[in-house]
Amino acid sequence: MPDSEADYIIVGGGLTGFAIAARLHQGNPSLHILVLEAGTDATENPQTRDLAGAFALAGSELDYNYKTTPQPNTNDRTHNITAGKVLGGGSILNYGVWARGDALDYDQWASIVGDERWSYKGFLPYLRKAERHFNATQNPEHRGSDGPIRVTSVAESDPKRKYGLREPLRAAWEELGLRRNPDGDCGSLAGVCELLENWNDGQRQPSYAAYGLKASNVITGAQVHKVVFARCYEGYYAASSVVLTDGQQYKARREIILSAGTIRTPQILMLSGIGPGKLLSKQNIPVLVDNHEVGKNYFNHFALFQVWKLRNPEKGLSMGSPKWDDQAFYKGLPCDWAVNEGTPRNLLQPAFNADAKSGKVTDQSLLHPNRCLTETLVMYSPVGAPVPTDGTFVATSVMLLLPTSRGSLYILSASPLDAPAIDTNFYDTETDRTALIHGVRRVLKALLGTSAGKSYIKSEEAPPGMPALTVESSDTDIDTRIRMTGLSHAHSAGTAAMGKVVDSQFRVKGVKGLRVVDASIIPTAIGGHPQATLYGVAEQAADFLLQGK
Repeated sequence: MPDSEADYIIVGGGLTGFAIAARLHQGNPSLHILVLEAGTDATENPQTRDLAGAFALAGSELDYNYKTTPQPNTNDRTHNITAGKVLGGGSILNYGVWARGDALDYDQWASIVGDERWSYKGFLPYLRKAERHFNATQNPEHRGSDGPIRVTSVAESDPKRKYGLREPLRAAWEELGLRRNPDGDCGSLAGVCELLENWNDGQRQPSYAAYGLKASNVITGAQVHKVVFARCYEGYYAASSVVLTDGQQYKARREIILSAGTIRTPQILMLSGIGPGKLLSKQNIPVLVDNHEVGKNYFNHFALFQVWKLRNPEKGLSMGSPKWDDQAFYKGLPCDWAVNEGTPRNLLQPAFNADAKSGKVTDQSLLHPNRCLTETLVMYSPVGAPVPTDGTFVATSVMLLLPTSRGSLYILSASPLDAPAIDTNFYDTETDRTALIHGVRRVLKALLGTSAGKSYIKSEEAPPGMPALTVESSDTDIDTRIRMTGLSHAHSAGTAAMGKVVDSQFRVKGVKGLRVVDASIIPTAIGGHPQATLYGVAEQAADFLLQGK
């Protein structure tokens, strides 16, 4: 068993936790770093390695699989919230898509927290530091070349990985006026972008493998109950140790870093006495810092997933076809393009005005003509849908890149074993509804209303008991489908927001010696997919720590 003391204790052996541990060790090899992970070590589980396993991991024993409260905006449905309960965290459960947000997204982050280090320009060195980009030499000021995470495009990953729908789909989007964007990861997402991924020759790159386990002592099956504080000479309380659910205690000589994720991190803060005072008192938890923002500001990339019937499945255009007989097709997500778009101002402005009047949305930057509000993926597989994976169907996702709906979570008891109540409040604003309905209409037009699209796609395969959507469907038809079937992309964030719960250097407000470094600190929605941003977050946090900030 590792020593009961360490210089730094990192709670959560997931994506950010291991990146921080590795960088701290590289910067100062004499440091004793302890990583406490509540989940198991699944390095020997073959499902954690390749694409086939990736499709099976959500809802498995490696997933906390939290349940939300019934959501009134989605027909009172209860949603599953995926969160890794495994060494490597989300880097084990995700589908490997690598996509930064727009420069404007990071600039808005910097504006909120009043620190230009979080602007695109200020944050870019850390985004670059994490990646080893296949195309780094063509745009070295934006892309990293020697980081631990290998990033490639689908087209470049293997010369045999040539999907039959690649060019027809590009042509369909071009018919709608969208153009190829060769630099989607360089500050501007807009257009038809190559899907980037961090699969490495068909194998997953979990955080502990990419950054290395040598940096840390790691304990799995170590669920943290709370952080313990001692009063220090400045009059503040300083984090001194953590207590596990089994009573085991570990002392930190320097700092404690919470990297337990968007759900667990605010729960640990509340159990430690940092959170809404009335709620904590109700659970007989002594109030250390009365901060009503802990657990607030929850957001997620809400989306509509659809299934489409191919016109000529015998051409081998989808997973399950007998013609998919080359392993190159399985070396990552079967998808070529990420299509990012804004919402026309004449549609968005009235929705924004309604939300501004009610106080739900006040961020004027959403109206900037270059902001991308939706991402569309066409995946050559219907995995997870109630149709056979036999080469007959493809699937799409239309995702809100910058959701404006905000939810919250709160503890139901003083026990760390009881999951918190999670109210995601999906699809609550007119802005979100307008953007997502428009995005769905665009994919309907691309697949069923262009010569290129309808040459390959026969129709939407509607969920059982529901009418199929077509290019003639009304906004009400699309809205009804979203409310009945819309789901999240498992990109939870925001519940310990920078500027409200932590400062711009990750330090928890009101105490000393405690930081939060995970998706919970992101104060505003960032486009793309979160892992690229989160590795950058971990890189900047490690830099702060090594510089003694």
